[in-house]
Amino acid sequence: MKILSLSILSFLLFTASVSAQSDKDDIDIAQSIFGKTKRVIVDEYLKISIEKNNNFWVLYDSYEEKRKAISRERYELLKKYADNYETLNDETASKLALGYMANDKKTNKLNKVYFKRFKREIGGLKAATLFQIEMYVMTAMHASVQSEIPVIGELEKLQYMIQP
Repeated sequence: MKILSLSILSFLLFTASVSAQSDKDDIDIAQSIFGKTKRVIVDEYLKISIEKNNNFWVLYDSYEEKRKAISRERYELLKKYADNYETLNDETASKLALGYMANDKKTNKLNKVYFKRFKREIGGLKAATLFQIEMYVMTAMHASVQSEIPVIGELEKLQYMIQP
């Protein structure tokens, strides 16, 4: 898990440097770099080389492409939150909250579909290991992002406390 932790840390540091830029190309570059690192982690834990099981990697690439699209949607929700933070109202906050829930639902649905496919391809134990790694990575990334996002109203409270 040391390799996994270091890889996640390096990705989070990299994405923190591009998070201020909202350019789609930057997101694609960050996802590409992290995707390559994650692929090495998966190969390290599952011991699946391209020569041994090309079908696995084709399936994995298909999964990653769909997962990245869902991650981009999540990023867009975060951007909407940031863009509307100062003028956030009940309706917008509700839409964003429901959007996050829908995004999580999409992720869970994707994982369930692909878990079954991976299980057929590499067996239940390795498929479970793959998704354990996936959940570890996603939880770490979500925690890192959440730690940078102010809770609704938090900035106003800080400004009120600072003002004499």
